[in-house]
Amino acid sequence: MFRAASRRTSAHAAKLLQPQPKSLARSIYINSTTRPTLQPRINNGKPLASPYISGTRHLTIMQKISRKYREASKGIWRKNPILMPLAIISVVGGAFIFAYISYVEVTRVGPQYHKFPPPVADALRTAVYYTEIDLNPAKAMKAYREALHIAFEMGIHPYSDEILGIKLQVAMMLEKAGLVKPAIDVLERTKNETLAWVEEVTVGNAAAAAEKVKEAQTQVQKTPANVKVDTEAIRETEEDLKAVAQYEARQRDRALKKVVGIAMKLGELYSSDYIQDEKKAEAAQVAAVEICLKEMHRRQRLGLPVGSSSSGEGSDGEAWLNLTEIATALAELAATYTAKERYELAMPLYMRALDLIRAAEGTSISCKQVVLLNDVATALVGQVQLPPKSQPQQPVTAEQTVEAAQKWAEKAIEVAAHIQPPIRDEECDITCVVATYNLGELAELQKKPEVAKKRYTEAKALADGIEYEEGSMMAKEALKRLGKK
Repeated sequence: MFRAASRRTSAHAAKLLQPQPKSLARSIYINSTTRPTLQPRINNGKPLASPYISGTRHLTIMQKISRKYREASKGIWRKNPILMPLAIISVVGGAFIFAYISYVEVTRVGPQYHKFPPPVADALRTAVYYTEIDLNPAKAMKAYREALHIAFEMGIHPYSDEILGIKLQVAMMLEKAGLVKPAIDVLERTKNETLAWVEEVTVGNAAAAAEKVKEAQTQVQKTPANVKVDTEAIRETEEDLKAVAQYEARQRDRALKKVVGIAMKLGELYSSDYIQDEKKAEAAQVAAVEICLKEMHRRQRLGLPVGSSSSGEGSDGEAWLNLTEIATALAELAATYTAKERYELAMPLYMRALDLIRAAEGTSISCKQVVLLNDVATALVGQVQLPPKSQPQQPVTAEQTVEAAQKWAEKAIEVAAHIQPPIRDEECDITCVVATYNLGELAELQKKPEVAKKRYTEAKALADGIEYEEGSMMAKEALKRLGKK
């Protein structure tokens, strides 16, 4: 019986699984007597999984990179205990170096080229590289020539600060390469050309401007009364002429200032170990001083300020040499004469330089005055120590000269005592040692050995205190000399 029932159930299930024919028409009505749809007996409340959703989660690119980075970083410190810190230090150091180079480029290198047009600046960068970084005179000279050629084509003034600065840089490069003779040739040619242009501007510029203004005024006077004159155009023309004259005067001052510096540099190069031509060195220094004095007299005659620009104050007020710079040129020539024991020529230069320094500093006394005061004492001491035949005839006796030198040396020490840091520097300390030593020599000339010994001892103590070995040795030798007497 059970088997028959089982066969009937299987046959009924097979009929249910067979596909049923679909009706061609859909009814919009539902028969209430229709048998309800069978519902599954078991319902656990969970929806069926969609067959289109995979079990693996898709990751974004950043998540993949992050996962790989975490996997790679596992144990990296353990596997590379030395290389990893070095790599981090290298990266951080490289970043700091790049930041420093950028800072130097913006604050130091860039301002040097901001006055030049970009094509000129590019050529100069190449030239400076072969001057400062990889010294190569041939490539540097080629780049400097290219920079000058481009600058002239772009209409830069041939005697402006920019053009003269390039030429001076060429001389510096040649000197750095050990080519002192070519450097001197460049400086000599630049000095002569600039001086010729300065003389031309000095003589012709003011006269030409005055002549043009006079012609314009004469033309106005000849114009009939019934003709209307454009006074505004005439006024603008006069202002333009004045502006051109002021520009030329400013350029003249700056160029002449460069000429003085070139002459002093020539004196240094001629007296160097490469050339050793003391006559030409002295001639170059004399030329620098003569230019300064000549320009001072011209300014005094025209009522212009001696230590500033001809064109006015402000930013252009330092176009010409100031009083301190003029005094420096005088003092350097005086030092040359002192080294050659030509004290009669050194004394007036020292005195003139001291007057200029005092006028420039006013109440703000610096160590420059101390140095010049002692230089005067040194020149007087040297003059007294010359052999009688070599001494020039003077209206004062040797005793008076010694007393004067003593006062100058004591004045130098007195002035230095009133100068306090930060104005007081090593120059003041060394000068005090030399002045004290000079006082010892003067006491020795006056036949006062005890005073001389005291001064030499003080000089040695001062020299030891500032670690001035040369002064200490000189004082030590002087004490030995006194001990033998």
